[in-house]
Amino acid sequence: MKGYITNNQIDYILYHLSLTFELNEEITRFFLFAKGKSPSSTQVTNKIIFNLSSEEFDINKVSWINEIPVLFPLSENKNFYSLSKGNLIFHHDLIKSCFYLLSGYQEFDSKNLDDYGRFKYKNSIQQRLGIIKKPIVNYYFKIIESAISDFLKFNDIKIKNKELFKPFAFFLTHDIDSVDYYTFNHLLYKIKEITGLVKTYYNFKTNLKHLLKTFFELLKFSGKENPAWNFEYLRSVEIQNNFRSSFYFLEKDKKHHDSNYCFSELRMKSLYDHLINENCEIGLHGTVGSVDNYNKLKKTLDSLNKVLPGNVFGVRQHRLLHRLPLTAIIQQKAGLKYDTSLSFAEHEGFRNSFCLPFKLYDFKNDRMINLWEIPLIAMDVTLFHYRQLSTDDALSAVKDLVNEIKKFNGVFTLLWHNTFFDEDRFPGIKKFYEGLLQYIHSERPQNKLGYEIINEC
Repeated sequence: MKGYITNNQIDYILYHLSLTFELNEEITRFFLFAKGKSPSSTQVTNKIIFNLSSEEFDINKVSWINEIPVLFPLSENKNFYSLSKGNLIFHHDLIKSCFYLLSGYQEFDSKNLDDYGRFKYKNSIQQRLGIIKKPIVNYYFKIIESAISDFLKFNDIKIKNKELFKPFAFFLTHDIDSVDYYTFNHLLYKIKEITGLVKTYYNFKTNLKHLLKTFFELLKFSGKENPAWNFEYLRSVEIQNNFRSSFYFLEKDKKHHDSNYCFSELRMKSLYDHLINENCEIGLHGTVGSVDNYNKLKKTLDSLNKVLPGNVFGVRQHRLLHRLPLTAIIQQKAGLKYDTSLSFAEHEGFRNSFCLPFKLYDFKNDRMINLWEIPLIAMDVTLFHYRQLSTDDALSAVKDLVNEIKKFNGVFTLLWHNTFFDEDRFPGIKKFYEGLLQYIHSERPQNKLGYEIINEC
Protein backbone atom coordinates (compact mmCIF):
# COMPACT_ATOMS: atom_id res chain seq x y z
CA MET A 1 0.00 0.00 0.00
CA LYS A 2 2.12 2.82 -1.26
CA GLY A 3 0.77 6.36 -1.03
CA TYR A 4 -2.02 7.83 1.02
CA ILE A 5 -5.24 5.96 1.59
CA THR A 6 -8.01 7.09 -0.79
CA ASN A 7 -11.24 8.82 0.19
CA ASN A 8 -13.19 5.69 -0.70
CA GLN A 9 -10.91 3.62 1.51
CA ILE A 10 -11.42 6.07 4.37
CA ASP A 11 -15.19 5.79 3.89
CA TYR A 12 -14.81 2.00 3.92
CA ILE A 13 -13.24 2.11 7.39
CA LEU A 14 -15.78 4.63 8.70
CA TYR A 15 -18.56 2.33 7.42
CA HIS A 16 -17.24 -0.51 9.56
CA LEU A 17 -16.48 1.77 12.49
CA SER A 18 -20.18 2.64 12.50
CA LEU A 19 -20.94 -1.01 13.37
CA THR A 20 -19.73 -0.37 16.92
CA PHE A 21 -21.05 3.15 17.55
CA GLU A 22 -23.32 5.64 15.85
CA LEU A 23 -21.11 7.65 13.55
CA ASN A 24 -23.36 10.48 12.39
CA GLU A 25 -22.79 13.93 10.87
CA GLU A 26 -22.79 15.47 14.32
CA ILE A 27 -19.53 13.60 14.92
CA THR A 28 -17.95 13.40 11.46
CA ARG A 29 -18.09 17.20 11.01
CA PHE A 30 -15.10 17.35 13.36
CA PHE A 31 -13.01 14.95 11.24
CA LEU A 32 -9.90 16.14 9.46
CA PHE A 33 -7.70 13.74 7.49
CA ALA A 34 -4.24 15.23 7.28
CA LYS A 35 -1.79 14.32 4.55
CA GLY A 36 1.75 15.37 5.23
CA LYS A 37 2.58 17.53 8.24
CA SER A 38 -0.09 17.62 10.93
CA PRO A 39 -1.82 21.02 11.13
CA SER A 40 -1.00 23.10 14.20
CA SER A 41 -3.46 24.46 16.75
CA THR A 42 -3.03 27.91 15.19
CA GLN A 43 -4.26 26.53 11.87
CA VAL A 44 -7.24 24.47 13.08
CA THR A 45 -9.19 24.19 16.33
CA ASN A 46 -11.82 21.84 17.67
CA LYS A 47 -10.95 19.10 15.19
CA ILE A 48 -10.38 15.34 15.26
CA ILE A 49 -7.18 15.00 13.27
CA PHE A 50 -6.35 11.67 11.66
CA ASN A 51 -2.76 11.92 10.50
CA LEU A 52 -2.20 9.79 7.40
CA SER A 53 0.87 7.94 6.15
CA SER A 54 2.11 7.71 2.56
CA GLU A 55 4.58 4.95 3.42
CA GLU A 56 4.39 1.41 2.08
CA PHE A 57 3.96 -1.32 4.67
CA ASP A 58 7.28 -2.45 6.15
CA ILE A 59 7.14 -5.06 8.88
CA ASN A 60 10.47 -3.81 10.24
CA LYS A 61 8.91 -0.41 10.95
CA VAL A 62 5.89 -1.69 12.87
CA SER A 63 5.54 0.06 16.22
CA TRP A 64 3.97 -1.49 19.33
CA ILE A 65 1.86 0.43 21.83
CA ASN A 66 0.36 -1.47 24.77
CA GLU A 67 0.91 -4.77 22.91
CA ILE A 68 -1.04 -3.51 19.88
CA PRO A 69 0.90 -3.18 16.59
CA VAL A 70 0.74 0.05 14.60
CA LEU A 71 1.38 -0.86 10.97
CA PHE A 72 1.91 2.70 9.76
CA PRO A 73 3.59 4.68 12.57
CA LEU A 74 4.31 8.35 11.99
CA SER A 75 6.60 9.14 14.90
CA GLU A 76 8.29 7.74 18.01
CA ASN A 77 5.30 8.78 20.09
CA LYS A 78 4.13 5.90 22.31
CA ASN A 79 0.58 7.22 22.60
CA PHE A 80 -2.15 6.51 20.10
CA TYR A 81 -3.60 9.98 20.49
CA SER A 82 -3.63 13.11 22.60
CA LEU A 83 -5.95 16.05 23.29
CA SER A 84 -4.13 19.28 22.70
CA LYS A 85 -5.49 22.83 22.63
CA GLY A 86 -9.00 21.75 21.68
CA ASN A 87 -7.94 19.20 19.06
CA LEU A 88 -7.87 15.42 19.17
CA ILE A 89 -4.74 14.24 17.37
CA PHE A 90 -4.04 10.66 16.31
CA HIS A 91 -0.27 10.31 16.23
CA HIS A 92 -0.21 7.29 13.91
CA ASP A 93 -2.17 6.20 10.86
CA LEU A 94 -4.74 3.88 12.41
CA ILE A 95 -7.09 4.28 9.44
CA LYS A 96 -4.59 2.80 6.99
CA SER A 97 -3.65 0.12 9.54
CA CYS A 98 -7.34 -0.84 9.76
CA PHE A 99 -7.72 -0.92 5.99
CA TYR A 100 -4.63 -3.05 5.43
CA LEU A 101 -5.85 -5.76 7.80
CA LEU A 102 -9.62 -5.66 7.29
CA SER A 103 -9.63 -5.57 3.50
CA GLY A 104 -7.11 -8.42 3.31
CA TYR A 105 -4.80 -6.26 1.21
CA GLN A 106 -1.84 -8.56 1.90
CA GLU A 107 -3.57 -11.27 -0.16
CA PHE A 108 -4.22 -9.11 -3.21
CA ASP A 109 -2.34 -10.61 -6.20
CA SER A 110 -0.29 -12.72 -3.79
CA LYS A 111 1.73 -15.60 -5.21
CA ASN A 112 2.26 -17.15 -1.75
CA LEU A 113 -0.26 -19.94 -2.26
CA ASP A 114 -0.40 -23.51 -0.99
CA ASP A 115 -1.08 -26.64 -3.05
CA TYR A 116 -4.82 -25.87 -3.02
CA GLY A 117 -4.28 -22.30 -4.19
CA ARG A 118 -4.89 -20.70 -0.78
CA PHE A 119 -2.99 -17.79 0.73
CA LYS A 120 -0.51 -19.27 3.22
CA TYR A 121 -0.82 -18.54 6.91
CA LYS A 122 2.94 -18.77 7.34
CA ASN A 123 3.38 -15.79 4.99
CA SER A 124 0.67 -13.68 6.60
CA ILE A 125 1.14 -10.60 8.73
CA GLN A 126 -0.92 -12.37 11.40
CA GLN A 127 1.75 -15.07 11.69
CA ARG A 128 4.74 -12.76 11.33
CA LEU A 129 3.49 -10.40 14.04
CA GLY A 130 1.94 -13.12 16.20
CA ILE A 131 -1.52 -11.51 16.16
CA ILE A 132 -3.69 -14.33 14.82
CA LYS A 133 -5.45 -14.74 18.18
CA LYS A 134 -6.41 -11.07 18.55
CA PRO A 135 -8.95 -9.12 16.46
CA ILE A 136 -6.60 -6.17 16.10
CA VAL A 137 -9.00 -4.06 14.01
CA ASN A 138 -11.55 -4.27 16.81
CA TYR A 139 -8.86 -3.00 19.18
CA TYR A 140 -8.13 -0.11 16.78
CA PHE A 141 -11.81 0.73 16.63
CA LYS A 142 -12.08 0.71 20.42
CA ILE A 143 -9.10 3.09 20.66
CA ILE A 144 -10.66 5.43 18.07
CA GLU A 145 -14.03 5.27 19.81
CA SER A 146 -12.52 6.05 23.24
CA ALA A 147 -10.53 8.97 21.83
CA ILE A 148 -13.55 10.46 20.06
CA SER A 149 -15.64 9.99 23.19
CA ASP A 150 -13.08 11.95 25.22
CA PHE A 151 -13.05 14.71 22.61
CA LEU A 152 -16.83 14.97 22.42
CA LYS A 153 -17.15 15.57 26.15
CA PHE A 154 -15.89 19.08 25.53
CA ASN A 155 -18.68 19.56 22.99
CA ASP A 156 -21.36 18.04 25.22
CA ILE A 157 -21.97 15.19 22.77
CA LYS A 158 -22.23 11.57 23.83
CA ILE A 159 -21.35 8.56 21.69
CA LYS A 160 -24.20 6.13 21.21
CA ASN A 161 -22.62 2.68 21.46
CA LYS A 162 -23.88 -0.33 19.51
CA GLU A 163 -23.73 -3.84 20.89
CA LEU A 164 -24.82 -6.02 17.99
CA PHE A 165 -24.47 -9.35 19.77
CA LYS A 166 -24.37 -9.23 23.55
CA PRO A 167 -22.41 -10.99 24.99
CA PHE A 168 -21.53 -12.52 21.60
CA ALA A 169 -23.08 -14.49 18.76
CA PHE A 170 -22.49 -18.18 18.13
CA PHE A 171 -22.70 -19.18 14.47
CA LEU A 172 -22.57 -22.99 14.20
CA THR A 173 -21.93 -24.30 10.69
CA HIS A 174 -21.48 -27.62 8.89
CA ASP A 175 -19.89 -28.19 5.47
CA ILE A 176 -21.45 -31.26 3.85
CA ASP A 177 -18.69 -32.47 1.54
CA SER A 178 -19.96 -36.05 1.56
CA VAL A 179 -23.09 -37.89 2.62
CA ASP A 180 -21.79 -41.41 1.93
CA TYR A 181 -18.83 -42.96 3.72
CA TYR A 182 -18.32 -46.45 2.27
CA THR A 183 -18.00 -45.80 -1.45
CA PHE A 184 -15.97 -47.28 -4.30
CA ASN A 185 -13.77 -44.18 -4.36
CA HIS A 186 -13.18 -44.58 -0.62
CA LEU A 187 -12.11 -48.17 -1.24
CA LEU A 188 -9.66 -47.11 -3.95
CA TYR A 189 -8.22 -44.41 -1.68
CA LYS A 190 -7.66 -46.94 1.11
CA ILE A 191 -5.79 -49.17 -1.34
CA LYS A 192 -3.59 -46.20 -2.27
CA GLU A 193 -2.90 -45.53 1.42
CA ILE A 194 -1.88 -49.13 2.10
CA THR A 195 0.37 -49.26 -0.98
CA GLY A 196 1.98 -45.90 -0.13
CA LEU A 197 0.72 -44.06 -3.21
CA VAL A 198 -0.79 -41.31 -1.07
CA LYS A 199 -0.01 -39.90 2.37
CA THR A 200 -1.74 -41.67 5.24
CA TYR A 201 -2.43 -40.73 8.85
CA TYR A 202 -3.03 -44.32 10.00
CA ASN A 203 -0.81 -47.32 10.66
CA PHE A 204 -1.00 -50.39 8.42
CA LYS A 205 -3.32 -52.28 10.77
CA THR A 206 -5.87 -49.46 10.96
CA ASN A 207 -5.76 -48.92 7.19
CA LEU A 208 -6.34 -52.62 6.59
CA LYS A 209 -9.30 -52.57 8.98
CA HIS A 210 -10.82 -49.61 7.10
CA LEU A 211 -10.21 -51.29 3.75
CA LEU A 212 -11.92 -54.53 4.77
CA LYS A 213 -14.81 -52.65 6.42
CA THR A 214 -15.38 -50.63 3.25
CA PHE A 215 -15.18 -53.74 1.07
CA PHE A 216 -17.75 -55.69 3.09
CA GLU A 217 -20.12 -52.72 3.35
CA LEU A 218 -20.05 -52.36 -0.44
CA LEU A 219 -21.00 -56.04 -0.80
CA LYS A 220 -24.14 -55.61 1.30
CA PHE A 221 -27.44 -55.30 -0.58
CA SER A 222 -29.23 -53.77 2.42
CA GLY A 223 -28.56 -52.53 5.92
CA LYS A 224 -25.39 -50.73 4.95
CA GLU A 225 -23.75 -48.53 7.56
CA ASN A 226 -23.21 -44.88 6.67
CA PRO A 227 -21.40 -42.82 9.31
CA ALA A 228 -21.57 -39.74 7.05
CA TRP A 229 -25.37 -39.64 7.18
CA ASN A 230 -25.39 -38.49 10.80
CA PHE A 231 -27.70 -35.50 10.63
CA GLU A 232 -29.97 -36.87 13.33
CA TYR A 233 -26.98 -37.05 15.67
CA LEU A 234 -25.80 -33.52 14.76
CA ARG A 235 -29.20 -32.06 15.43
CA SER A 236 -29.71 -34.02 18.67
CA VAL A 237 -26.50 -32.57 20.15
CA GLU A 238 -27.54 -29.09 19.01
CA ILE A 239 -31.05 -29.41 20.41
CA GLN A 240 -29.62 -30.44 23.79
CA ASN A 241 -27.88 -27.05 23.85
CA ASN A 242 -30.76 -25.11 22.27
CA PHE A 243 -28.72 -24.41 19.12
CA ARG A 244 -29.64 -24.16 15.46
CA SER A 245 -27.06 -24.37 12.69
CA SER A 246 -26.32 -23.62 9.05
CA PHE A 247 -25.59 -26.43 6.59
CA TYR A 248 -23.63 -25.78 3.37
CA PHE A 249 -24.21 -28.35 0.63
CA LEU A 250 -21.74 -29.18 -2.14
CA GLU A 251 -22.75 -30.18 -5.68
CA LYS A 252 -20.88 -32.64 -7.87
CA ASP A 253 -18.41 -30.93 -10.19
CA LYS A 254 -14.79 -32.03 -10.47
CA LYS A 255 -14.22 -35.73 -9.82
CA HIS A 256 -12.46 -36.37 -6.48
CA HIS A 257 -12.57 -32.64 -5.73
CA ASP A 258 -16.20 -32.05 -4.89
CA SER A 259 -19.14 -34.07 -3.54
CA ASN A 260 -20.47 -37.56 -4.29
CA TYR A 261 -24.14 -36.52 -4.27
CA CYS A 262 -26.54 -34.32 -6.24
CA PHE A 263 -28.81 -31.63 -4.82
CA SER A 264 -31.87 -33.13 -6.55
CA GLU A 265 -31.70 -36.62 -4.96
CA LEU A 266 -34.89 -37.53 -3.10
CA ARG A 267 -33.00 -38.23 0.13
CA MET A 268 -31.39 -34.79 -0.09
CA LYS A 269 -34.75 -33.07 -0.63
CA SER A 270 -36.09 -34.88 2.42
CA LEU A 271 -33.07 -33.74 4.41
CA TYR A 272 -33.53 -30.09 3.38
CA ASP A 273 -37.17 -30.21 4.45
CA HIS A 274 -36.22 -31.71 7.81
CA LEU A 275 -33.55 -29.09 8.51
CA ILE A 276 -35.76 -26.20 7.44
CA ASN A 277 -38.57 -27.49 9.66
CA GLU A 278 -36.10 -27.38 12.54
CA ASN A 279 -35.35 -23.71 11.75
CA CYS A 280 -31.87 -24.40 10.45
CA GLU A 281 -30.34 -22.68 7.42
CA ILE A 282 -29.45 -24.20 4.06
CA GLY A 283 -26.46 -22.63 2.32
CA LEU A 284 -24.24 -23.31 -0.68
CA HIS A 285 -20.82 -24.94 -0.43
CA GLY A 286 -19.12 -23.53 -3.51
CA THR A 287 -17.29 -26.07 -5.67
CA VAL A 288 -13.55 -25.92 -6.34
CA GLY A 289 -14.20 -24.64 -9.86
CA SER A 290 -16.57 -21.90 -8.69
CA VAL A 291 -14.02 -19.93 -6.68
CA ASP A 292 -13.08 -17.84 -9.73
CA ASN A 293 -15.83 -18.77 -12.20
CA TYR A 294 -19.15 -16.94 -12.05
CA ASN A 295 -20.96 -19.35 -14.38
CA LYS A 296 -20.07 -22.38 -12.26
CA LEU A 297 -21.08 -20.63 -9.05
CA LYS A 298 -24.38 -19.46 -10.52
CA LYS A 299 -25.13 -22.90 -11.96
CA THR A 300 -24.73 -24.67 -8.61
CA LEU A 301 -26.58 -21.91 -6.75
CA ASP A 302 -29.52 -22.16 -9.17
CA SER A 303 -29.47 -25.93 -8.80
CA LEU A 304 -29.76 -25.67 -5.01
CA ASN A 305 -32.37 -22.90 -5.09
CA LYS A 306 -34.47 -25.05 -7.43
CA VAL A 307 -35.04 -27.72 -4.75
CA LEU A 308 -35.61 -25.36 -1.81
CA PRO A 309 -38.75 -23.42 -0.80
CA GLY A 310 -36.74 -20.20 -0.51
CA ASN A 311 -33.54 -18.70 -1.85
CA VAL A 312 -30.07 -19.35 -0.45
CA PHE A 313 -28.43 -16.36 1.22
CA GLY A 314 -24.99 -17.64 2.17
CA VAL A 315 -22.00 -19.54 0.84
CA ARG A 316 -18.77 -21.06 2.02
CA GLN A 317 -16.25 -22.07 -0.60
CA HIS A 318 -15.03 -25.69 -0.56
CA ARG A 319 -11.59 -26.11 1.07
CA LEU A 320 -11.84 -22.46 2.14
CA LEU A 321 -10.64 -21.46 -1.31
CA HIS A 322 -10.87 -17.72 -1.91
CA ARG A 323 -9.39 -15.45 -4.59
CA LEU A 324 -9.46 -11.97 -3.16
CA PRO A 325 -11.35 -9.95 -4.31
CA LEU A 326 -12.63 -11.95 -7.32
CA THR A 327 -14.50 -14.60 -5.31
CA ALA A 328 -16.47 -11.97 -3.39
CA ILE A 329 -17.27 -10.08 -6.59
CA ILE A 330 -18.76 -13.13 -8.33
CA GLN A 331 -20.61 -14.18 -5.16
CA GLN A 332 -22.26 -10.77 -5.05
CA LYS A 333 -23.05 -10.92 -8.78
CA ALA A 334 -24.69 -14.33 -8.27
CA GLY A 335 -27.10 -12.80 -5.77
CA LEU A 336 -25.63 -14.16 -2.54
CA LYS A 337 -25.75 -11.99 0.57
CA TYR A 338 -22.87 -13.34 2.63
CA ASP A 339 -19.80 -15.58 2.55
CA THR A 340 -18.16 -17.32 5.50
CA SER A 341 -14.97 -18.78 3.99
CA LEU A 342 -12.29 -16.51 5.38
CA SER A 343 -10.10 -18.31 7.86
CA PHE A 344 -6.64 -19.77 7.65
CA ALA A 345 -6.91 -23.54 7.34
CA GLU A 346 -3.61 -23.89 9.20
CA HIS A 347 -4.51 -21.83 12.28
CA GLU A 348 -7.64 -20.82 14.14
CA GLY A 349 -8.20 -17.13 14.78
CA PHE A 350 -8.79 -13.88 12.94
CA ARG A 351 -7.62 -13.91 9.32
CA ASN A 352 -8.76 -10.32 8.73
CA SER A 353 -8.15 -9.32 12.36
CA PHE A 354 -11.86 -8.67 12.94
CA CYS A 355 -14.57 -10.50 14.87
CA LEU A 356 -17.69 -8.89 13.38
CA PRO A 357 -19.20 -9.24 9.89
CA PHE A 358 -17.47 -7.01 7.34
CA LYS A 359 -17.26 -6.36 3.63
CA LEU A 360 -14.27 -6.90 1.37
CA TYR A 361 -12.77 -4.40 -1.05
CA ASP A 362 -12.41 -4.22 -4.83
CA PHE A 363 -8.90 -2.77 -5.03
CA LYS A 364 -8.83 -2.35 -8.80
CA ASN A 365 -12.04 -0.28 -8.85
CA ASP A 366 -11.43 1.32 -5.44
CA ARG A 367 -14.79 0.44 -3.94
CA MET A 368 -16.40 -1.71 -1.26
CA ILE A 369 -17.97 -5.00 -2.35
CA ASN A 370 -21.60 -5.25 -1.28
CA LEU A 371 -21.34 -8.73 0.21
CA TRP A 372 -21.01 -9.51 3.92
CA GLU A 373 -18.16 -11.68 5.13
CA ILE A 374 -18.85 -13.52 8.40
CA PRO A 375 -15.34 -14.53 9.47
CA LEU A 376 -14.74 -18.19 10.21
CA ILE A 377 -12.91 -18.42 13.55
CA ALA A 378 -12.32 -22.13 14.20
CA MET A 379 -12.62 -25.37 12.23
CA ASP A 380 -12.32 -29.02 13.24
CA VAL A 381 -9.68 -29.74 10.57
CA THR A 382 -7.60 -26.78 11.74
CA LEU A 383 -7.55 -27.81 15.37
CA PHE A 384 -6.88 -31.52 14.94
CA HIS A 385 -5.34 -32.03 11.48
CA TYR A 386 -3.20 -28.98 10.77
CA ARG A 387 -2.42 -28.02 14.37
CA GLN A 388 -2.61 -31.56 15.79
CA LEU A 389 -3.81 -30.26 19.16
CA SER A 390 -4.88 -32.47 22.02
CA THR A 391 -8.52 -32.19 23.01
CA ASP A 392 -7.53 -30.18 26.09
CA ASP A 393 -5.42 -27.76 24.04
CA ALA A 394 -8.13 -27.44 21.39
CA LEU A 395 -10.71 -26.50 24.01
CA SER A 396 -8.29 -24.01 25.55
CA ALA A 397 -7.68 -22.44 22.13
CA VAL A 398 -11.42 -22.04 21.55
CA LYS A 399 -11.93 -20.52 25.00
CA ASP A 400 -9.20 -17.94 24.33
CA LEU A 401 -10.89 -16.93 21.07
CA VAL A 402 -14.33 -16.71 22.67
CA ASN A 403 -12.92 -14.47 25.42
CA GLU A 404 -11.49 -12.12 22.79
CA ILE A 405 -14.77 -12.06 20.87
CA LYS A 406 -16.79 -11.30 24.00
CA LYS A 407 -14.75 -8.11 24.49
CA PHE A 408 -16.29 -6.72 21.31
CA ASN A 409 -19.70 -8.46 21.23
CA GLY A 410 -18.53 -10.24 18.09
CA VAL A 411 -19.35 -13.47 16.29
CA PHE A 412 -17.78 -16.86 16.99
CA THR A 413 -18.14 -18.97 13.86
CA LEU A 414 -17.43 -22.68 14.22
CA LEU A 415 -17.17 -25.14 11.33
CA TRP A 416 -17.65 -28.82 12.09
CA HIS A 417 -17.92 -31.30 9.22
CA ASN A 418 -20.47 -34.10 9.41
CA THR A 419 -17.63 -36.48 8.52
CA PHE A 420 -15.22 -35.36 11.25
CA PHE A 421 -15.95 -38.00 13.87
CA ASP A 422 -13.15 -40.50 13.14
CA GLU A 423 -12.40 -42.14 16.50
CA ASP A 424 -9.50 -44.18 15.01
CA ARG A 425 -7.60 -41.06 14.02
CA PHE A 426 -8.91 -38.73 16.74
CA PRO A 427 -9.81 -40.76 19.84
CA GLY A 428 -12.49 -39.03 21.90
CA ILE A 429 -13.49 -36.64 19.10
CA LYS A 430 -17.23 -37.15 19.53
CA LYS A 431 -17.00 -36.53 23.27
CA PHE A 432 -14.93 -33.42 22.56
CA TYR A 433 -17.51 -32.03 20.14
CA GLU A 434 -20.34 -32.60 22.59
CA GLY A 435 -18.33 -30.97 25.38
CA LEU A 436 -17.43 -28.05 23.13
CA LEU A 437 -21.07 -27.24 22.45
CA GLN A 438 -21.84 -27.58 26.16
CA TYR A 439 -19.08 -25.08 26.98
CA ILE A 440 -20.32 -22.58 24.38
CA HIS A 441 -23.87 -22.95 25.68
CA SER A 442 -22.62 -22.18 29.21
CA GLU A 443 -21.32 -18.82 27.91
CA ARG A 444 -24.92 -17.88 26.99
CA PRO A 445 -24.34 -16.55 23.46
CA GLN A 446 -26.98 -15.46 21.00
CA ASN A 447 -27.29 -18.43 18.65
CA LYS A 448 -27.63 -16.98 15.15
CA LEU A 449 -27.85 -18.26 11.60
CA GLY A 450 -25.93 -16.54 8.83
CA TYR A 451 -28.80 -14.55 7.35
CA GLU A 452 -29.87 -13.45 10.84
CA ILE A 453 -26.39 -12.10 11.58
CA ILE A 454 -26.19 -9.91 8.49
CA ASN A 455 -29.75 -8.68 9.00
CA GLU A 456 -28.62 -7.12 12.28
CA CYS A 457 -25.64 -5.28 10.80
